[in-house]
Amino acid sequence: MHRYIPPTEALQAVLVAADTGSFMAAADRLNTTHGTISRRIAAVEHWAGLMLFTRHGRGVRLTLDGQRLAARLELALAMLEDGRATAPSAPDLPVIRVGVVQSFARLWLIPNLARLEGDPPDLRPDLRIEPEIDNRHMTLSDARIAIRLGRGGWSGVLAEPLMREELQPVAAPHFAKEIGKSPKALRLLDFPLLHDASIENWRDWFNSQGHSYEPRPQDRILSGHDLVLSAARAGLGLALARHPYSRLDDPGGGLLPAHPARVANLSAFHIVTRPGPRHPAVDRLVRRLHLLGRHPHSGAD
Repeated sequence: MHRYIPPTEALQAVLVAADTGSFMAAADRLNTTHGTISRRIAAVEHWAGLMLFTRHGRGVRLTLDGQRLAARLELALAMLEDGRATAPSAPDLPVIRVGVVQSFARLWLIPNLARLEGDPPDLRPDLRIEPEIDNRHMTLSDARIAIRLGRGGWSGVLAEPLMREELQPVAAPHFAKEIGKSPKALRLLDFPLLHDASIENWRDWFNSQGHSYEPRPQDRILSGHDLVLSAARAGLGLALARHPYSRLDDPGGGLLPAHPARVANLSAFHIVTRPGPRHPAVDRLVRRLHLLGRHPHSGAD
């Protein structure tokens, strides 16, 4: 590896090409030319002494060496970007970037944002919508955290459960009336089932009732919990409410229980941070997140 460091524009070209899977798409995003992107990436490859990309079809993908280097570049650039916002000499409030899926931002973070900022405000959460945060970690740094849905135990990070949920089938009123008040679990299979990103929650719920479940053509997978609840209200099928999380989307009703059984959700939202010492503003934000996760209607210190 050569001693000089390529310019930031070259490092950024690697990350954008990796994200888009195409030099041409990277050029469009960075408002430059395909040739410029190629030269910038070649400069990084020369510096690293590694081949970072391989071609496939009409696009590119990172090599194994490229994946390792890209992860380090992403962290380094994030730390440079975040260092300005959290520096003690910064005239404004410390900015903590929070990677989160859109549905959680809309249903939980936005309604609680003022309490998370403090009274009087002493930090500013900057929400970064990450469509794939459930499948990969965003870059973490001293001023960058993530809220990720899963079962925890991820390597290389500190993951703290935010809130525990219970799953319960719910339906639009006309479906709930048709199903009845004390149905057998298999009765629910007479209706389309709506999935929140994966089939695992419905599978876990049926397993708890002594039955197996496999997805069927009439069932739907939607990209967010808010979309699942909206589809259920529209009569497109049955949803699994995630108490207490779902109450934020449906505080006044509109969906009724389709079965009385509630089971623990094996997945949970986690606050994901880097291991080791944290910026004081990150500590304050994490503490307030935990407080609101335990007591949604309380204040935050």
